[in-house]
Amino acid sequence: MNTRREPRDPIAYKKDRRQAVLRHHPDKGGDPDELFRALEEVDRRHGVIGPARGEGSATAEQVAAVAVTALAGVAAIGFSVAMSVLGRRK
Repeated sequence: MNTRREPRDPIAYKKDRRQAVLRHHPDKGGDPDELFRALEEVDRRHGVIGPARGEGSATAEQVAAVAVTALAGVAAIGFSVAMSVLGRRK
């Protein structure tokens, strides 16, 4: 997950993005995948997004989200079991 920030130099950032689009846009004979890579590189160079992460690395926010989801699932299962047990007592 990338968090976007303001570019360090907005004018240079806009110029570099425009050049990347003109160079790689599919309407001008470019490759869409190459366009996305070029725009991501411009974003990275200007500090709009953080550095690329390796495959399999997770941010702290992603780890926390998975942990919270897992705990919520365990709580839901526990509640379901408790309700089943209480329902059988009658």
